Amino acid sequence: MKSWFTSIAIVALAGSALLACTNAPDKSTALTRKDAPLLERHVAAARAERVSNVHYKFALKLPADNVPFTGTAHISFDLSDASRPLTLDMIDGEVQNIELNGKPVAVDHNGFYITLPASALSTGKQALTIHYTHPYRRDGSGLHWFKDPEDGETYLYTQFEDYHFNKVFPGFDQPDLKATYTLVVDAPAHWQVISAKRESQVEPLSENYQRWHFPRTELFSTYIFSLHAGPYKVWEDNSHKVPMRLFARQSYAQYVGVEQWFEVTRQGMDFFEQYFEYDYPFSKYDQVLVPDFNFGAMENVGAVTFTERLQPRRAHTRKDQETMTMVVMHELAHHWFGNLVTMKWWDDIWLNESFADFMGYYATAKATEFTEAMDSFSGSRKSWGYNEDQWITSHPIVQDIPDTEVVMASIDGITYAKGASALIQLKHYIGDDKFQQALALHFDRYAFKNAQLKDFLATLSEVAGEDLSTWSAQWLETAGVNALQAKFSCDNGAITHFDMVQYPANVSGSLRTHKLDALLIGKDGNKTTIDVNVTGASNPQPQAVGKACPAFVLPNVSDYTFARILLDEQSVDYLQNNLGAFKNPIQKAMIWRSLYESMIDGKLSATALLDLGLKNLPAETNPTLLRSALGSVETAYSYLVLRPYVRNTDGARAALYRKRLEQMAWQGYQKQAGAAQRAWFGTWLSMLHTQLPQAITLLEKAELSLDDRWRIAGALVREQHPNAEHWVAKLSEEDQSAGGKVNQAAALSQAPNAEIKRQWINEATQASSEFAYSEMRSILWGLIPVEQHGLNLELEADIMAAFNRMTNVQSPVLQATFAGSLIPRHCSLEAQATLLALAENPELPATVVKTIKKTSQAEARCVKVQQKLDAEL
Repeated sequence: MKSWFTSIAIVALAGSALLACTNAPDKSTALTRKDAPLLERHVAAARAERVSNVHYKFALKLPADNVPFTGTAHISFDLSDASRPLTLDMIDGEVQNIELNGKPVAVDHNGFYITLPASALSTGKQALTIHYTHPYRRDGSGLHWFKDPEDGETYLYTQFEDYHFNKVFPGFDQPDLKATYTLVVDAPAHWQVISAKRESQVEPLSENYQRWHFPRTELFSTYIFSLHAGPYKVWEDNSHKVPMRLFARQSYAQYVGVEQWFEVTRQGMDFFEQYFEYDYPFSKYDQVLVPDFNFGAMENVGAVTFTERLQPRRAHTRKDQETMTMVVMHELAHHWFGNLVTMKWWDDIWLNESFADFMGYYATAKATEFTEAMDSFSGSRKSWGYNEDQWITSHPIVQDIPDTEVVMASIDGITYAKGASALIQLKHYIGDDKFQQALALHFDRYAFKNAQLKDFLATLSEVAGEDLSTWSAQWLETAGVNALQAKFSCDNGAITHFDMVQYPANVSGSLRTHKLDALLIGKDGNKTTIDVNVTGASNPQPQAVGKACPAFVLPNVSDYTFARILLDEQSVDYLQNNLGAFKNPIQKAMIWRSLYESMIDGKLSATALLDLGLKNLPAETNPTLLRSALGSVETAYSYLVLRPYVRNTDGARAALYRKRLEQMAWQGYQKQAGAAQRAWFGTWLSMLHTQLPQAITLLEKAELSLDDRWRIAGALVREQHPNAEHWVAKLSEEDQSAGGKVNQAAALSQAPNAEIKRQWINEATQASSEFAYSEMRSILWGLIPVEQHGLNLELEADIMAAFNRMTNVQSPVLQATFAGSLIPRHCSLEAQATLLALAENPELPATVVKTIKKTSQAEARCVKVQQKLDAEL
């Protein structure tokens, strides 16, 4: 998603056995169900014991206007136990009538699910018909409705993961009740309609409507069924044995790199069929670029949806193309791991996403021109996992998911990047060939079935010839990240003792086994690499003894393991004059990540990190590394901006660094091209203050894309330039698109005006807002720039009042975005305690609680950073 995945069991995995016990339905509670927009695990498990052999036949009529659509659901299934009521999931909508086995049944729909009374049920085959209406949605879930302001056309698409199928179709919305689907759709005559299978017939109904017939699908879970409709432009490629199509809305088609998109899809299809030793398991492969999409992509069977952001409204850089390729590969990999073989319950969602995340980068590197993709994983994607694993909300890769409301809160950098890192490590541990053989065996055994972690590990263990339960217990079932640091002593220029110290993982305190290597650079510049094995807290490495005493040591130099790297003081000193000498992108990425983490730990001052950036980044050309390092530098700058509000000092130091960063970024923007230039452009806009004439010149030349010109206009509004409103008005005339509407709002919202901020704070609470979630998210992220921190503090009461009003009114993801974007920093332990208390509110959804806890930890981090600055300044 959202990207993003045996006959003989050698291992009875202790951790998985524990999960199995946790997942087992409690007979005393399985008969009850909460009146809430979620599905609990024990309810799903109890239902799966009774229901099997499910087939859906749906008929929908789709209006172009944002009014409810009508539907008829014919659902056949086998029922083994008719002694108690049976529920079907259906959030919102209106049920007109229900017929079960040829007899009418009283409608019992509480807005969350439909209840069929036991008196109407019988064992054996059941035939259920439900007539209903349902509203379209604007939050990116269910059946999302979008009207293109450029041409007035309507576009629809579905997003069903994790529990949104039931916002369009009534049914058994859980991954272990796989089903087949037959679909009939009445839609405006000029529309395309897209689903898991190609249509078998399109018949005219009237001058304005056509009826699309779709044949029965293969067997798969509800969350990966889909329906997309609208006057999409379609491109076809029949050069591969699997027929392929690509869709985009008419006004956006000009930005789509069609030929490259088809090329990388063909490359991925061939690579995966060979690597997995299993042919693509479905009948066709459509890919649909859709507006207002909340995620990167979604792996719907045979009809994958992608955000339009993958095809930006400008010339595409090589980095843009690499990113698009990786996402295409990620979603294609899901068609084996996730769609063909599917998790039993959401506890194993990590395996879907971790696998697809790893394979997305791996296939990109192996099958396409973007051979540097694994460097991008190490230098950027993996950092997401490291960052997520250091919050107090860290969790094991394998999680306990009691209900569907928790699923989205559990999908994060640990689910994707850390999980992918663990699989990469496992592949390195058992060997490439055995890893590949195990995958082929797993797909063969569980094709079109559900499988759990214990099944996957059993297959891996069988092929590897060893019990992998210890590896799983260490890496999959314990939370937090370990830190590694080299500690050594020397005499007469030679190492006399060398220890690779492992620190307990945050949160869990666990120690793990690591197999890695370390780079030693001597005072003369000579480099040596040693293999290192880590099993405990202290890990002497006798193979290092006698080697030249190093001036710099970089553990995990080849990035074999997943651990924080703590540089010793001598190594940090070495970087002051030698950071620019490193050329390997993975090594440089690890060094910059270590420096950033040293800053947030309060061990390296924010100004020291800024100075290193100002000195070394102008020569950097790797766009992945540059973007990541510039992000770290901008974070260091933000801590200086906060100092006048948390210490009795002025803002002169922050202003000085802002000017220096602005100048550095402008020079980088002028000298470099492609993705590196774009990285510099972003930092320059963030720091823009003294170079407003240059910004006006760029706008006047009109050589930049509309979106980039909008970004400049927003910076002018933020800086109160006298011509800012003129440029906003001019761009609004030029850009009548949906993106232009959001860009205009985002630009004007940056004004340092409390009343404007209040208007947007209030708008975010309105369930009737005209802005979709993805649009509101873009506005909230930039609503209060860091330099407007005084306004942020002034508006704190308004922000918190609005936050409280949003509970049970807006979606959890919007409330979480609101909190993460707007709750101001105080850099105090008192604020940390207040936020932790707020997170205890039982009415807050899990996604929101997670954001609040992270915000509380950000307060503690800020305290450490400010204390280090106190000592320095």
